[in-house]
Amino acid sequence: MATAVPSRFAVLAIDDDDSKPKKSKKTPVSTNNNNDKNVNNKQLKNKVNNKSKPQVQQNSQPKKDDKKKSKQNKKKKVEKESQQWEQWKEKDSMSVEETYKQQLHEALVLSKLAYEEQKENSVKKSPDHSSKKSSGNKNNKKSATMSLEQFNNLNSADKVIQEPEHDKPKESDVEFFDRIDKETKQELIKNKQRDILKSRLNQLDDDISLVQLKVEVEKRDTEIEELKKTIEALRNELSQVKERNKKLCNILAVGEMKDKASVIAEVSKLQEIRDELTSEVSLLHAQLEQERSKTRASSADLKNTKNKKKVTNDTA
Repeated sequence: MATAVPSRFAVLAIDDDDSKPKKSKKTPVSTNNNNDKNVNNKQLKNKVNNKSKPQVQQNSQPKKDDKKKSKQNKKKKVEKESQQWEQWKEKDSMSVEETYKQQLHEALVLSKLAYEEQKENSVKKSPDHSSKKSSGNKNNKKSATMSLEQFNNLNSADKVIQEPEHDKPKESDVEFFDRIDKETKQELIKNKQRDILKSRLNQLDDDISLVQLKVEVEKRDTEIEELKKTIEALRNELSQVKERNKKLCNILAVGEMKDKASVIAEVSKLQEIRDELTSEVSLLHAQLEQERSKTRASSADLKNTKNKKKVTNDTA
């Protein structure tokens, strides 16, 4: 009897793609109504487009954000699908191994049951054969009498016939079970060899991946060391530049102080000169005023003398 074995796809999780609600198909309407509706729809679309033109620029930024979110969601879906695919592979391999073991166990049990049925049938057939022979002998005895030699010959022939019937199944039975044992051992050895090969291949893949990773790590280490060296060189250059800048700042500060001192000295000299000039100008101004007063007094005296001369001339 064949036993029911669960399918290897029973392990898979059922997706919800088929469970999504399908869109209801709209029944076609008459052509006249469709034409009227199309005209009305075009008019409405033109109005909406005229109104929605200023809103397109406002909705452009959220559309970009939606695109970015959709890209991120797609990446997440791809990662989830890859993880589900690996999990499905593992579950599939486990289920295949379990079903193979169950089928092998069931085949052994069925072979044993079939052997027992064959044995029982052979045991049942042997008394029927002997009863048929006895009934045939009775009929022969009724028909004709036999001698002792004929009777002995019949018994010896029956024994000779019965002996190979009993010996053959035993030999075949031993060979049958030996074959089953050999086949099972060979299959188990093959399975072990396959498992060993798989493990070795996995180890080789792991070793190859480790070697590749080591090479990449060494490359990265060399790059990191080179970058560290460049960073140290740049730091030294920065320290040198900072020292130079400090020296220049000190030199400029000293120069500025000297310039300021010289400027202050010149300003003080100019102030002294200005004071001297102002004092001289004030003296000259006082002298001018004195001379002006003298000239005025002399001019007044001259006028008086002229007037006196005129008066004397007139009187004369």
